[in-house]
Amino acid sequence: MALYAPEHDDLRAAVRGLLEKAADSAAVRRTVAAGGFDAALWQRMSGELGLAGLAIPEEHGGSGYGPVELGVVLEEIGRANLPSPYLTTVLAGVALSTAGAADDLLPVVAAGERLATVSFGTGWTLDGDRVTGLVDHVPDGTTADRLVLVGAPGGVVVDLAGADRRPLRTMDLTRGQARITLAGAPARPFAAPHGWAGRVGAVAAVLVACEQVGGADRVLETASAYAGERVQFGRPIGSFQAVKHLLADMLVALELARSTQQHALGLLAAPGADPAAVDAAARSARVACSRAFVQISSDAIRVLGGIGYTWEHDAHLYFRRARASAALFGAGDDLDRLATHAGLVPS
Repeated sequence: MALYAPEHDDLRAAVRGLLEKAADSAAVRRTVAAGGFDAALWQRMSGELGLAGLAIPEEHGGSGYGPVELGVVLEEIGRANLPSPYLTTVLAGVALSTAGAADDLLPVVAAGERLATVSFGTGWTLDGDRVTGLVDHVPDGTTADRLVLVGAPGGVVVDLAGADRRPLRTMDLTRGQARITLAGAPARPFAAPHGWAGRVGAVAAVLVACEQVGGADRVLETASAYAGERVQFGRPIGSFQAVKHLLADMLVALELARSTQQHALGLLAAPGADPAAVDAAARSARVACSRAFVQISSDAIRVLGGIGYTWEHDAHLYFRRARASAALFGAGDDLDRLATHAGLVPS
């Protein structure tokens, strides 16, 4: 059964059309220089297209779609290398809606009026309705209004209004991270169904993989176009065997990654799918997509030659995002962990 239907193509075209106009290279660089994200573009994404509430149930102000639709949007965000709180906000929405929690927060998240993020860290303690502790490497932690702490058996929604948030210097210039110190921050704990934390972790892994596939696809497209245009010794460099082989290897890596990503997306969307199978597919997608994005963004610089090493070319922005996203929400490129989890090597 095909993963994508015609309405997914329409969604992809709408998102790509918006980002090509409002988030070209110059716009992304302006946002990077200013820090944070483009608030006006966020309002268009949330208001005009309803993207923030895509996977939030209709009774809470969303559209009631699922991970496949989120994956389509995140591929396009990855292609544009967009600095945006979209990934973290929709992941928080998925975490809350699947737990049946924070009904009052979901409508404002769906409308794009509140930004949220998620952490799987354990360096915090809950005392009644207050949280104390250190939560490190929180993506979009400097701009989020709420933080969803994913634990077991349930989670906690933290109000970040008075929290001490220190921006961290990371390779990725397009997605900020923060070290958040919570000193009795207002919080609402909530219960969740059995296996909820694992499900949220799987969704996070697959959504990051979607973003990585989108970025890798754009990088390969750029490198291929350059190889057809750049002339050396009277011939396009794409006619040289070494460059052909490099581009072919990049394409193989991308298609293998895309296959694991789409398989994981399909399992996430399948009603009644075995949680163990979903978890294994999500981990596989993270490994394959993390490795492919790093390889493709690195090899693209080799194809581009000298210009690929300059600040003026976008290749380094994609390379930085590839490296950083491989560690987002935990080590996504940990092949040893995957092999142990799959029972291929002893734990």
